[in-house]
Amino acid sequence: MPGRTLPIPAVTEVAFGQMLAATLGEEPLSLTEEGHLLVSVRGEMVTRTDDLLVASEDLEIRPLNRRMQGRAVPEVFQRLAALEGRGFLLMSRRNERFVAVRLERDLCFFVEQYLWAVDVSLMWDVGLVPGSRGRRPVPLVRVAGEGVVALRVPGELATFKVAPGRAHRVHVDAFVGWVGDVIPSLVESQPFVHCEGEGAVFVALPKGDEPARAGAERPAAERVP
Repeated sequence: MPGRTLPIPAVTEVAFGQMLAATLGEEPLSLTEEGHLLVSVRGEMVTRTDDLLVASEDLEIRPLNRRMQGRAVPEVFQRLAALEGRGFLLMSRRNERFVAVRLERDLCFFVEQYLWAVDVSLMWDVGLVPGSRGRRPVPLVRVAGEGVVALRVPGELATFKVAPGRAHRVHVDAFVGWVGDVIPSLVESQPFVHCEGEGAVFVALPKGDEPARAGAERPAAERVP
């Protein structure tokens, strides 16, 4: 026997009952209850525009010149753009997770592919993880000052502490960035980033990953020498 059928709602009930809470927010960056990123522009903002769900029409988007050591260079970011005007953008998290953090006179470095939006009040320029020569480069964005940034990472964002005499290495695909006086470098012929100095390193933990059982054998390509 078929189950009980459900009533069909009126179109106005759907239209007003399922309305996105997308409007100009009080903060430059905020997250919706569903985890999507709301970028509010009052004058200027630096953000990615891919995975855009909804945007105000009265915003001007232009390429963002890269800056190295405080000077503009001809190339443009592959992902980040400059927005001008007054309005908002709603970005989809897809199957990943947005994380917004506030810098309070901090100096941070983030791998460019994970950086989604930057408060215009922050200072920034670009570079590469040391050791990139002759290998696939790992682009970095240095961000400093007071303001908010948004990252989008697969799974959870985690950190580990680096201290003098306590160096670590992290797989290059999980390396998101760092805060503090961390000194990273790509390990020759290995898919790892060596991290020493003092500070905290950000790593992305993919969804579904479980801690390896004690004594479990790892594939040869993933073993840490």
